[in-house]
Amino acid sequence: MADYALVVIDMQKFFFVENKEIDQRRLAENCREIIEISRRASVPVIHVVTLYREDRTDWPNAWRRDPESWCANLAMGQDLSDIVDGIVIKPEDLVVQKKRFSAFYNTNLDDILRSLRCRRIYLIGYSADVCIRFTSVDAYNRGYSVGIIYEGIESFRETRESSMKYLEWTINAECVPMESYRELAGHDCGDG
Repeated sequence: MADYALVVIDMQKFFFVENKEIDQRRLAENCREIIEISRRASVPVIHVVTLYREDRTDWPNAWRRDPESWCANLAMGQDLSDIVDGIVIKPEDLVVQKKRFSAFYNTNLDDILRSLRCRRIYLIGYSADVCIRFTSVDAYNRGYSVGIIYEGIESFRETRESSMKYLEWTINAECVPMESYRELAGHDCGDG
């Protein structure tokens, strides 16, 4: 078994309604392909979703009083909290619900990764300048090395390139093209 996992961040409908400039179909297709590469190589796939309670008790304090807050769109039962078309969570996949930008904050992600004996995580999803960034830094602070698969990410307020450069500089994250990840996963399952 590989000593790494694929972590899929916030591939939920709301984020693509919020940022219409993102090509949802292209990102979803790339992420689906990366997920399938991982599954074929028996690499654990962990989907991280942002999901809040409708009663606002778990919303960030900064947005709790705002009835129009983006949190309302990611409350349990809201259509926009669903996973985007093209991405399927299978029974063998793991799911982590988060309530802040980092997938590690008050979740069991670290416990899952340690139980799988992961030393590295590869990240895909949305958004490289917010949730992927916060998750990457928290992974680094917990001793994991971080790879980000370039074709599997998009950013909200900055380009993918500037998001990657920031993470390469601050935590020595590795920007990995999808083909390199395919070769790595193929090698780990004996196909390469």
